[in-house]
Amino acid sequence: MLRGCNLAGSNSHRGRVENDFYATHPDSVKRLLEKIEIDYPALEPACGQGHISKLLDESRTTSTDLIYRGYGEKDSIDFLNHDWGEKRFNTIITNPPFSLFLEFAKKALLMTDRYVIFFGKLQALEGVKRSGFLMDSPLKTVYVFRKRQQPLRNGMTTDFRGKKLSNTMAFAWFVWEIGYTGKPTIEWL
Repeated sequence: MLRGCNLAGSNSHRGRVENDFYATHPDSVKRLLEKIEIDYPALEPACGQGHISKLLDESRTTSTDLIYRGYGEKDSIDFLNHDWGEKRFNTIITNPPFSLFLEFAKKALLMTDRYVIFFGKLQALEGVKRSGFLMDSPLKTVYVFRKRQQPLRNGMTTDFRGKKLSNTMAFAWFVWEIGYTGKPTIEWL
């Protein structure tokens, strides 16, 4: 018998990764960059090991995280609670912890002049709070992957035994554009 968590793509045997460190596979980033040009300066506020930032213009991208994992600013920066002052970015791009998707989006939209771009579960479109927010936000495009993407559990493609990890969840890139007032469109990658 399948349990609910297995139907949703979770693996109850492995459990959640501490601090939701599921890095974005570089191939997922490359697919996005074929469709959209990043406007700099940019911020990657959950940079992990730099899986997204390394594919951007690093000299014009500020990379931070709550936990230093060998990439970006060495000081711990909590994106949601950090006092950014008057600092503005043209693009904020990240793979936020799914449990904080809504909070990250709200904060990012206050700090950007052009784009907010999130890699996240397609499931982010569901839910009363998230859907209400998304309907009233400048969400312009949702780029849905035709093929399942493999986030990197703890930044890795294999488990501790060297077994390749698999994924049953659907992911997309969510792109907000400041000033956009139409309905979001769906495109496929």
